[in-house]
Amino acid sequence: MELFLTLENVFVATIASFFVGMIWYSPVLFMNAWLKGEGISKDSIPKRTTLYTIQTHLYSFIAHGAMASVFAVIFDVLSVTSLALAVSLGLLLTFGFVVTTRFIDMVYTMKGKHYEAQSQIKFLVNSGYYLVVAVVMTTTLFLVH
Repeated sequence: MELFLTLENVFVATIASFFVGMIWYSPVLFMNAWLKGEGISKDSIPKRTTLYTIQTHLYSFIAHGAMASVFAVIFDVLSVTSLALAVSLGLLLTFGFVVTTRFIDMVYTMKGKHYEAQSQIKFLVNSGYYLVVAVVMTTTLFLVH
């Protein structure tokens, strides 16, 4: 039986999730909503050095790779044999751990009140992103394995 947890599979799934982020947080989809949730405008986005940007993307890539690795290990342990099961597990785990954690972060916001639109928009945009990433990542892992 071919394993889900291989460097190649995890790398491809991580790259796929990065493409989701490029589109999700672009002006085409949710950049403006995300900025509103952050409480800043397009004009007030802080200027970052190239080194800072590279470091941020590298850290994010490593974290997404860890997420893909965990999905792959779970798929191997459970001997996942269908795409529907792979995606269902990804959504279940992401909702159960990522979305709930982000919700708790929203509730304990230090900026405004948790029931204000700004906090809720940020929660919805970021949680939606991770749910879509889970679908893309688990689908990719299943298809490339």
